[in-house]
Amino acid sequence: MSDDHTEGLDSSDAWMWVGKLAPPRTQLETVPRDALLARLRCHANKPLTLVVSAPGFGKTTLLSQWRAALAEGADRPPVAWLSLDEADVEANRFLVYLLLALEDAGLDLGSLSPLAHSQALDARPRRTVTALLQALARDSRCFTLMLDDYHRAASSAVDEIVLTLMEHGTQWLHLVVAGRTRPSWPIATLKARGLVHEVDAADLVLSLAEASQILGADLGPTVLATLHSKTEGWAVAVQLARLWLARGTESAFGLPSFSGRAAEMAEYMAEQILDNMPDDCRDFLIETSLLERFNADLADVARGRHDSGELLSRLRAFNALLVPLDANCSWFRYHLLLADFLRPRLDARRAHQIHRAAAAWLAKRGDWVLAVSHALRADDTELGVQLVQQAGGWELVLRHGIQYTQGLLQQFDDQARRSDPELLLMQAYLQAKLGNPPLAIELLRLAEISVKGDVRLERDFTIIQALLHSYFDMFDGAVSFPVSSEDASHRLPDDPLGQATLLCVGAVGSMARGKMQDAIQAARAARVQMRLVASPLGENFCLMHEALALATTGQISASRQRVDEALKLAEANFGTDSSLKAVVGCLKAQHLYWEGLWFETLPWIREGQETLEHTDGWMDLFATAAEVSWRAVLRQQGMQHALAVLDHVAQIAFDRRLQRLARLVHVWRVDLLAQCGLGAQAQQEAQDLGLENLVRPAQGDGLDWRFCEASALAYARMRISTGAAAAALARLEHDAGLLEREGILLPVWRLRLLALIAGRKAREGEAANPDEVAHALAPVIEHSIPGLLLDAGPGILPLVQRMGSAFSPALLPAITQLRGWQAHPVRPRALFSAKETQVLGLLVIGQTNKAIARALDISENTVKFHLKQIFQKLGVDNRAAAITAALQLGFVATPV
Repeated sequence: MSDDHTEGLDSSDAWMWVGKLAPPRTQLETVPRDALLARLRCHANKPLTLVVSAPGFGKTTLLSQWRAALAEGADRPPVAWLSLDEADVEANRFLVYLLLALEDAGLDLGSLSPLAHSQALDARPRRTVTALLQALARDSRCFTLMLDDYHRAASSAVDEIVLTLMEHGTQWLHLVVAGRTRPSWPIATLKARGLVHEVDAADLVLSLAEASQILGADLGPTVLATLHSKTEGWAVAVQLARLWLARGTESAFGLPSFSGRAAEMAEYMAEQILDNMPDDCRDFLIETSLLERFNADLADVARGRHDSGELLSRLRAFNALLVPLDANCSWFRYHLLLADFLRPRLDARRAHQIHRAAAAWLAKRGDWVLAVSHALRADDTELGVQLVQQAGGWELVLRHGIQYTQGLLQQFDDQARRSDPELLLMQAYLQAKLGNPPLAIELLRLAEISVKGDVRLERDFTIIQALLHSYFDMFDGAVSFPVSSEDASHRLPDDPLGQATLLCVGAVGSMARGKMQDAIQAARAARVQMRLVASPLGENFCLMHEALALATTGQISASRQRVDEALKLAEANFGTDSSLKAVVGCLKAQHLYWEGLWFETLPWIREGQETLEHTDGWMDLFATAAEVSWRAVLRQQGMQHALAVLDHVAQIAFDRRLQRLARLVHVWRVDLLAQCGLGAQAQQEAQDLGLENLVRPAQGDGLDWRFCEASALAYARMRISTGAAAAALARLEHDAGLLEREGILLPVWRLRLLALIAGRKAREGEAANPDEVAHALAPVIEHSIPGLLLDAGPGILPLVQRMGSAFSPALLPAITQLRGWQAHPVRPRALFSAKETQVLGLLVIGQTNKAIARALDISENTVKFHLKQIFQKLGVDNRAAAITAALQLGFVATPV
């Protein structure tokens, strides 16, 4: 470990870590706390050591000595140090420093390292924590992680991170947490489990022997005992008493008035330290007390002077209170007691000047959080907004993520957030990313009037408005978006990122209307621009847009290549466990589904869907993930789980105001019910949706191809299950032709496979035309997508098996799986709850409502409620029809 703890860090941001990754250098280290250290060693097997006391009791000193003792031990375990401050309450900022502290201690962070150094961690802190635990597991050593001044960063988000590390990382982490107050953790429970060793103020009090090492044994036992009694062993009071005594012999006369109590300590510092200083040193202390940490350069800028280096040299004698942070003694911070004492002594006008100057210095070095904090502490909201603009405004979300941007915004008061156009645009984009349409749209509306006449803000408004259309699927034809580089350049000249963003929205809108060639063109043009601005995040989205459009047009191999490329790009830039990789995983799952690898599909899709709920997405991505999920779950886990998937997707559609997705869920329910033999209920729901009608263009000037495909499949399966195969065949052929004319081929292939089944049933088992069968199977074989056979279901088996010599060995795994499904078809037994099953069983044997209520110990009203649910699920409206349907479908055994 390097002495200055900045080795390997980028020189442009190394200043940010100073004083964070190593304990401060203080004179109190000269007092060895041997007894306490021995007790700490005895309890080192517990995953958490908690050190809690009021300020000045030597918590930091104790941790520093323990750290040094561990470094000098025989086995020298790795030790990481992190000093916290108020800015660290934001989860990802805390995680950045935590990762760098562990890296400084020797942990190989892998792909997390560049993300931490650039402050661009995943939007979901849980993913970063998971990746960190994996890095610790790979290393396999046990790291001691010391978190000093934890009370300054305490928040629910930080608490959750630390508790997660303690819960899941005890094999590789020993946490040492020091602060003024107990964290809001379930400490009693943790203690009961034997996980915590706590050190409090009583343990930290200096003994007489320890105090004498500071005060000097030559004082004499009486004076020494008096001072120890006066200070009550409070470490900082003992240290101040040493300074007090060092002033001269006259101090001895004031011994009876010396006190270690907080109020009297402040009075003492005013009278005995500050008032006896030269004016320039006193002014320096007061003015720089506003800074969390500083060097001579920052102090000069903040004070508007050029003598800070000289003054710091003259103040070295006060290094118990003016604490050096690095080996070269160039960076400092104040003891918190002294800072609290000094700050109120600076008049507001001068304080505001210093805060503004510090904000400018911090901004030049890219610490936007602290820069904005200083601007707002100067009551200068305008400067705070200017700094946010310099940082990148809404683009901060792209560069540093949602959490970082929220941390910046939360520093402003409500009035500023609701009135300033820069902040309104940032919030609108954030709410779009978070899937909150009403609030995002309202914030954008509030910003619209204020941006007029400002070229830069109008540009931002244009981009964010376009993104809202993408996130919330608002492509009704009233607004158009570019699909070519020329058009994008005309709208936002000399703005590669803006052009790329508009082109991405153009790609999404083109897909929504079934204009796949336009979507492919727009995605490729956008990718060129994203590369120009070096945005791997944006490039990933371009690859996903192109992959979706390519697959829909039947270019499966090219689509697969784009998905694999996107996965590699996500891993290389954001880590193996990033949210971005999980989102790309939805498309990977889709390809696995088409390839027939359904058991490999679900892990990808579950991770992707969970991530989509907490990050941004668009209609096609939600729909892709949802369809693959419910169809795979139906075959692997049954009807109840598939219905649960659809219910969950319906909730997402409602929350995000995705009307097309909501409509698709209703159609998929019809498909699901029909596949499970519930033809009557499927028919009722189909009638409610109007699936009898042929699909017409419904997305502006294009075709709502997703609804066209889904409704044709659902309608056909419902008709086949109710014995109307001819109607099913007619619908499939019509809609396949409609899609084929638009060049949307993959849905055409799915419909034609199902048309083979409908045709066979319509001809009552008569052999199908071999050429027709071969034509329908040709894309499956050519593109290696036997999953489409599984998608069609066991009804395709007789047709495939008649292929004879034309049968492809590549289809064998799918054929084997279909045979298994044919032997064990999807059953609707999970349709009813446990209580509904009991009610149905009693109903079938002729029990009245009163008898059922008595038998199940429930009220008659509850029985009526359950019967209503049963009737609805069976697609009937009376008891006799429910009994008949239940017996026919095998829900209950025939009564003897």
